[in-house]
Amino acid sequence: MTDTAADTRVLLVEDDDQDAFLFEKMLREEAGAAEIVRAVEGRGAFEAITASGAPDCIVLDLRLAGEDGLWLLDRLLEDEALARIPVIVFSGDAGRLQRACADFPNVVSSIRKPETLEQYRVALAIVNATLGAAISGS
Repeated sequence: MTDTAADTRVLLVEDDDQDAFLFEKMLREEAGAAEIVRAVEGRGAFEAITASGAPDCIVLDLRLAGEDGLWLLDRLLEDEALARIPVIVFSGDAGRLQRACADFPNVVSSIRKPETLEQYRVALAIVNATLGAAISGS
């Protein structure tokens, strides 16, 4: 984990370009994330983690093409160090959100996938609080 918000690394796993653009913009401007790495599916996200090290937080869409968010959550739990990465899940699928929260202890927050700019702002407030907790816990 990092020492300051300026050093915060976030892995954003989102396959929708418009959603990813909004999350990246708000993560930079409102949460102060210094580095945002994006992956569009679970396998790519896992490869990014193993190649460049654990991020401070993962913002994870659960419904992805290829290996989905639940697949990635399973892989993270297989490694003790990776299982400690706080994960914020989001999805338009309430059933997937419920399963992620119930079955994966590394999920620290869940968000119904935002549809409006105001909902994105609320979602980013949750991400910002989680990042703050991750940084202060290091």
